[in-house]
Amino acid sequence: MVKDSYYDIAKKKDIAIFGGSFNPIHLGHIAMAESAYRLLGLDIVLMPNKTTYYKENKVFAPDNDRLGMLKLVADKYSFLYYSDMEIVRGGVTHTIDTIREFKKVNNERKIYFIIGGDSLEWLDKWVEAEELLRSVTFLVAVRGDTDRKRTEELILKYKVQFKGSEFIVLDMKDIPISSSEIRRFRSAGLSIDSFVPDYIRDYIVEHDLYIGE
Repeated sequence: MVKDSYYDIAKKKDIAIFGGSFNPIHLGHIAMAESAYRLLGLDIVLMPNKTTYYKENKVFAPDNDRLGMLKLVADKYSFLYYSDMEIVRGGVTHTIDTIREFKKVNNERKIYFIIGGDSLEWLDKWVEAEELLRSVTFLVAVRGDTDRKRTEELILKYKVQFKGSEFIVLDMKDIPISSSEIRRFRSAGLSIDSFVPDYIRDYIVEHDLYIGE
């Protein structure tokens, strides 16, 4: 029996939130979620954002389709869920607003937030960065020794800059996949089979997504 993969914010358990545009979700995203689950054994909530100001020039799949793809993935894994919280909120969405909503329901729940190592480069520029870094523990996915060295340098910098901030490094294989590359391949009529699960490929084809980027 397929679980109801929509995440109920009223749940009291500790969670890990995995935010992004998921345009589309791909094997690299899934590997990051699996890595976090293996380490902590938590429910992981896929949190797609609304089209943000810095991505308005990109081909964005409709919200319902991005959510539809996330539901397909979440249904395959017992620990994965999805939420439309940031899409429903609308406009330019900020991570701190999402964290505040979760904290409002249960301030005692520990919240982890999954990001790629590259996102650390500008983490201190995120909206309300100081509050954010003291509200969640960041799970940072790194790939290889070079990536780890830079990640550790940035983590040390933020721990000094933001007292009480917490980070955990997720070591994982290098999976050189990006959503933009998938969209380019799709637009050019090339196969995307090596980038996404077959059921996501079928969804993209069936719904004519990412044609003509």
